[in-house]
Amino acid sequence: MKILWRLIVGFLAVVGALTIVLVAYLYFVDPFGLKALLQPTLPSATNNEPAGTSGSYNLSPSQKLFLEKAGIDPNSLPTTITPELEDCLVNAVGEERANQIKAGAVPTVTDLFKAKACLNN
Repeated sequence: MKILWRLIVGFLAVVGALTIVLVAYLYFVDPFGLKALLQPTLPSATNNEPAGTSGSYNLSPSQKLFLEKAGIDPNSLPTTITPELEDCLVNAVGEERANQIKAGAVPTVTDLFKAKACLNN
C-alpha cells in the first residue's frame, strides 16, 4: 500500500512540476503574442503613420496602438461613425461600454471580438 501511495504522490508531483514549467514557458516566451493584448499600454510618442494616410479617423493613440497589435489596420476603418455602426457597437458591447470606448477608453480583446461584425459591415 505504501508503494502505491508513493507512486501516486510521485506522479502528482511530476504533473505539478510540469504544469509550473509549462505556465512559466507560456508566460515568459509568449508564443501566442497574447501578453501585448492583455496588458494596458501607454500611447507611444512616435508617429508611425505611412505616408499618404490622412489620419482623419477619430481614435486615441492608445486605441490605434491596440488595433495595430490586434492585426487591424486603423486606416481601413471608416472615417465617420454612422448611426448604424454606433447602434451595432451598442448592441455588441452595451451602451455603457460603447460610451466609454467613444470617450477614448481602450477596448478589450472581448470588446473587439464582440464588435468585429460591426467592423466587417
